Amino acid sequence: MKQDDGNSNFKNKLGKLPPPLFGEDDCDRPACHDMMSQMKKASQASQEKKAVDCPPNSGVLGRASWTLLHTMAAWYPDQPTAEDQQHMESFMSALARFYPCTWCARDFQANLEESPVPTSSRKELCQWMCEQHNLVNEKLGKSVFDCDLKNLDKRWRKNTQDPECKTSGLLH
Repeated sequence: MKQDDGNSNFKNKLGKLPPPLFGEDDCDRPACHDMMSQMKKASQASQEKKAVDCPPNSGVLGRASWTLLHTMAAWYPDQPTAEDQQHMESFMSALARFYPCTWCARDFQANLEESPVPTSSRKELCQWMCEQHNLVNEKLGKSVFDCDLKNLDKRWRKNTQDPECKTSGLLH
């Protein structure tokens, strides 16, 4: 008799996942840019002596997390289905529970209690995400962002005005 490895339920769920929200022609998105050159660099790097990869500190983790969160919000559907909304709520709840920085996780949990994630539209989610980021920045003594959707889209969705953004997608 085959012993359950504990992953069968997870594998069953994976088998039932719908296709991605977006079709295969999405590599005009900044998140897809330069994939081939990155793969080439990765291949070359694996042949060279590798530097030590250390676990991220809170600053590195925070920047990466905000980049992911803002970009997810920027590409969230304008008119999400009930299932889309449930998945976004679950994602944020899981993030608040499992975020590796304990203080950050508790702070985000409190923020979610006070201001639950709005999932009824992309605009609301983008602006809420910006407001959440601003709350953190204020606590850290950093500058805050303009939460106007046009500005957010330019930063996190597509910036066709800056030639550098068309090729690299690496604004900091």
